[in-house]
Amino acid sequence: MISYYKLSAIVLIALISGCQSPSEKMNPTKPNFIFLMADDLGFGDVAYNGNLHVQTPVLDQMAESGIQFTRFYAAAPVCTPTRVSCLTGRHPARVNMTWAFRGSLPDEEITMAEALKEYGYTTGHFGKWHVGQLSKTMEQSYSGIPRSEELYSPPWENGFDVCFSVENSVPCYNPYYLAGGDFGTEGYRFVMDRPVEKGQREGGFVWRDRFWTGPGQFHDDWLEGPLPEILIDQALAFIDDAYQKEAPFLALIWFSTPHTPVVSGNEHRVQYHELSMEEQHWYGSITAMDEQIGRLRQGLKTRGLSDNTVLWFCSDNGPSWIHDLNSAGPYRGKKGTLWEGGIRVPAILEWPGLSNTTGEIATPITTSDFLPTILEYLSEIEQKAIIPENRPVDGISVLDLLSGKTQKRNSPIGFQAPVMANQAQNTKSWSQVSGRQIAWMQEDYKIISLDDGERWELYDMVNDSAETTDIAKDHPDILRKMVKEVSAWIESCQKSSEGYDY
Repeated sequence: MISYYKLSAIVLIALISGCQSPSEKMNPTKPNFIFLMADDLGFGDVAYNGNLHVQTPVLDQMAESGIQFTRFYAAAPVCTPTRVSCLTGRHPARVNMTWAFRGSLPDEEITMAEALKEYGYTTGHFGKWHVGQLSKTMEQSYSGIPRSEELYSPPWENGFDVCFSVENSVPCYNPYYLAGGDFGTEGYRFVMDRPVEKGQREGGFVWRDRFWTGPGQFHDDWLEGPLPEILIDQALAFIDDAYQKEAPFLALIWFSTPHTPVVSGNEHRVQYHELSMEEQHWYGSITAMDEQIGRLRQGLKTRGLSDNTVLWFCSDNGPSWIHDLNSAGPYRGKKGTLWEGGIRVPAILEWPGLSNTTGEIATPITTSDFLPTILEYLSEIEQKAIIPENRPVDGISVLDLLSGKTQKRNSPIGFQAPVMANQAQNTKSWSQVSGRQIAWMQEDYKIISLDDGERWELYDMVNDSAETTDIAKDHPDILRKMVKEVSAWIESCQKSSEGYDY
C-alpha cells in the first residue's frame, strides 16, 4: 500500500494533462506496457539512422512499421537522471539526482510502477536499475560510493513486484566475469580486445555486481552468454506469469548494452570479422541486443499479446566518451553534454490501437513524457475522481502527437546537469564534474549555457540541428524570452529539490 501523498500525486499526474476522451483513437482496454532502454547507444549506432556497419534488422523493421522519433530526447546526458525521468515524469533536478550515482528517489515520489499498480497492473524490472543502491551492506558497483541507508532505494521498494535488477552496469556478455585486468588497473578493457568464450572463467576477474530479486536476495548462480538474452529470459517468464493471472503488466527492460565493459560472444562478434577486434565486440554486442528484442516481439506474438502490448524503445543518453567506436550521427557532442549528441537518442514506438501507428515524428519528445502519456490513457478508462493539490510535472502527455491529432508540442523541454571536468579533453572519468550546464528547447530553437547561465548560445533546431552556428546576437528577443522561461523553470526545480512539492 502506498502513502496518501503518493496516491494523491498519482491522481494528479493522471489528470494534469487536460485529458481528452480517447474513444476516437484507442480501444478502451488496459494495454500491457514494455519500456526497453539501451545504455549509451548513440543516435548513429543503429542501421536505420545510417550506420553502415552495425546490423540491427529488428530495430530497422520496428522503425519502418512503427513510429520512429527523429527528435527524441533523454531527459539527461547520463544514465541515472534519465531513468529518474522515466520513472517519475519529472526532471531529475527536482529530486537532486542530476548525475550518475547521485542520490536516491525520495519516498514521496511516484514511480511508474506504483502508479500502474493502482490500475491493477503487475510490474517488473529487469536489468540496470541505477537509481538507488540495492543493498545496505554488500558492495556492488565500482562507483566507490559507500553503502548507506539514504541511498538504499531498490525497485522492490518503488512499486515493482518482480525484479531481476543490477545496481549499475555489468559486462554485455558473461555478466559475472570479465577477461583482462581488474577494474581500475592498466589491464582493464573498456572494450574487449580478444575472443571470449561462453562461460569463460579464466584470464580475468569476477565482476562485483550481482542481479537482485528482492531484499537480501541476489542471483549468485553463474550467468553466461549474452546479457540481453538473460534479461529477456527473465522478462518472458514474468510475462507468462502475468498472462496466467490475466493481469495487465508493466515491464521495464533496461539493458546494460552497449555500456562498457563492451563484450560480445563469438556468434555475434564473427559477423563483423572484417573489422578490428574491438569493433567486432562493439557491433556484436548491439546485434545481440537487437536479436533479443526480436525474440521478445516474437514471444509476444506467439502468446497472443502483440495486439495489446505497447513497446517503446530508446537509449538513456548519447554515446560514451570513453571510446570512439560509437556515433552520435550528425550531432554535436557525446554523453555527459547537453549538445544534441549527448541527449538526442534513437527511439521507436509500437502502440497497436492508435490511429497513427506508423511513420516519423519530428516533434521533440522526451523520456519525461512516458508516465504522463500512459496515465492519460489509463485515466480515461478508469476515472480518478479527485484532483489534489498541484505538483510540478515536467513531462506531458503526447497521445495527440502519437495519434496524429497534432504535430506541435506546445511545451518547452528543460535540461540541467553538471559539467564534466576537463570535458574538452575527453576525460575517461565519469565522476569529475564541475559547475552546471543548462538547455531550454522549443520546437524551433534551443538555448544552451555551459557556465550556469553566465553566457547563452542560441541555435535554430530546424535548419541547424548540428548546432554549428550560434545566432544569439541575431535574435536577442528570442534569447531574452527563452532565458526568462528557463530561469523560472530552474527556480521551480530548486523549490522541488528542497521538498516544497511534498
